Amino acid sequence: RRGLCLVALMTLEILITLLIVLAVLGALVSNRVPADMTMMAALVLVMVSGIVSPGEALSGFANPGLMTIAALYVVAAALRDTGAIYWVAHRLLGQPKSVFSSQFRLIAPASILSAFLNNTTVVAMMIPAVQEWAQRLRLSASKLLLPLSYAAILGGTCTLIGTSTNLVVDGLVQEKGLPAFGIFDVAWVGIPVLLGGAA
Repeated sequence: RRGLCLVALMTLEILITLLIVLAVLGALVSNRVPADMTMMAALVLVMVSGIVSPGEALSGFANPGLMTIAALYVVAAALRDTGAIYWVAHRLLGQPKSVFSSQFRLIAPASILSAFLNNTTVVAMMIPAVQEWAQRLRLSASKLLLPLSYAAILGGTCTLIGTSTNLVVDGLVQEKGLPAFGIFDVAWVGIPVLLGGAA
């Protein structure tokens, strides 16, 4: 009887979790509710329903990787608001003559910025600059935005702080008592991948 109660409870927890996941996906697809509000509401729901304890629910906020990502978003917002990103875009992108040379000129600054800032933030910051640049050059923005995304993703693999995934993994490694990664420990894999992807 005790085992049946445990199975029934487990099934109820699974059902509630699946409903919450489906609700989150629906909210994200509809785009009517901001993503951060959706995620926090889901966190509160799993906590209030007893699926996870408050300690488990909030333990992620103690992860140094997560706090580093938050700090990088502040830096990225400062770069955007001061206009530094537009200056970088205009100085480094220049006036190329063809689509190929435009793509080539875009890869270097996007990947270098992404190695030291969060790659999602770099793409979000550079999209308006690249769109304006494409308009000035009379090129289709779609031929530049996908290379921008790939350059940012691959550039992020070159350093520990380049992508949130690396920071989260580093936090998990430290929790297991293993030594932390250095900022350039992943570069010996990331740089060849970046060069191959750029080619």
